Amino acid sequence: MNKEKFEFYLNKIEAKFPNKLKLNQGEMLQCINKSRSTFNRIIEANDLHKIPKISSKEEFKRKSAKYYTYEFDVFDIAKFLAQ
Repeated sequence: MNKEKFEFYLNKIEAKFPNKLKLNQGEMLQCINKSRSTFNRIIEANDLHKIPKISSKEEFKRKSAKYYTYEFDVFDIAKFLAQ
């Protein structure tokens, strides 16, 4: 991993989302430039190497359907983009 690239992406993320250390799924997808449908296909296919490391995953039910919320660490996103 190139340290200059890492710092570049970290600064870019911090400029877009100031004072945040954890980003939700939508914010992370803006950073890596992928759509929600692509994200869902990656999760379903278990191709987790195509997205940054998930910090936390929370499950909840609404009308008997399962939904998940994901959180991502800003440093993990920058590290992923710098590769």
